[in-house]
Amino acid sequence: MNNQLAPIFNSTLVSSALSAAYELGLIEELADRKIIEINQFCQDQNLHEPSVKAIILALCCSNICEIDPTHSTVKPGASFTEAYQYKGYFLWLIRGYGHMLQNLASITKNENRHDDFINRDGKYIALGGRDYGQQFVDDYFQTLMQDFPYHCIADLGCGSGAKLIDIVTKNPTLRAIGLDVNPGAVKTAQMAVQTAQLQTNIKIIEADISQLQPQPDFEEVDVVFSFFNGHDLWPRHKCLKFLQNLYIAFPKIKRFLLCDTYRSDVVPSANIPIFTLGFEFTHGVMGQYIPSLTEWLDLFADSGWNCVEHREIGIPFSAIFDLRPH
Repeated sequence: MNNQLAPIFNSTLVSSALSAAYELGLIEELADRKIIEINQFCQDQNLHEPSVKAIILALCCSNICEIDPTHSTVKPGASFTEAYQYKGYFLWLIRGYGHMLQNLASITKNENRHDDFINRDGKYIALGGRDYGQQFVDDYFQTLMQDFPYHCIADLGCGSGAKLIDIVTKNPTLRAIGLDVNPGAVKTAQMAVQTAQLQTNIKIIEADISQLQPQPDFEEVDVVFSFFNGHDLWPRHKCLKFLQNLYIAFPKIKRFLLCDTYRSDVVPSANIPIFTLGFEFTHGVMGQYIPSLTEWLDLFADSGWNCVEHREIGIPFSAIFDLRPH
């Protein structure tokens, strides 16, 4: 009865189950408590118990969880630590790009590629990015930020606003601006800023970073950073214009930290790291070109920015480019 495609079919369900378990708080609860009474968890969270058990059983198939013989309790399995570490990728893919995955055949037809045909969910892309960003990006970013003085910062494509909140919480004298084109991400960031009670320090703006114009809020910004948005600014001539326009939009800019995932050139392969195929697949369907590392470095040389360093980070085929004005 078994065949080579069974693991592929089953992994689709496990991916959805892991995303849901993270969103419902089940993964965090297991990490904290080590064992959960399923019935009590469902009562506390007002959840449909058969659905929760279906999610848990799917996770058990990949050894992420272990359920007792009576199906009353669940505890972490042998793969739980790794699942916990990478859970943000699954939320990013399943919830952020769920419409694309479900409607892939329709989206591929040219007559259907109009308006917002991808229908990405900015909220879950932001939340997934916050999770894997905290684990695989933030330490590198914080180390780089310590090397350079700054007074007013801007995050282009701020997502959930987590980086701005973290920086300003540690240094309450800072002023910060977050910009994002996705209304869902903007709302998520604004709520997070309010929860942190940092409205006087942080302003979140809905804006297309490829079309920035000078405005009073930007006049004192001296350090700008952007995470996982640079590829959206390509093709090359468009991104070149964006980089050159930063001097105009932010007249006092002294440093630009650009973090992005570049093209791996390992697809197709049977040995692709987590995230890489999902990143290149989704952007291929969107029709968005992903530049290689060499293409990024060549672009910086022509843009009026000096790339003093590119530092590889914990996400496969991803780096932070430290750019300074010539």
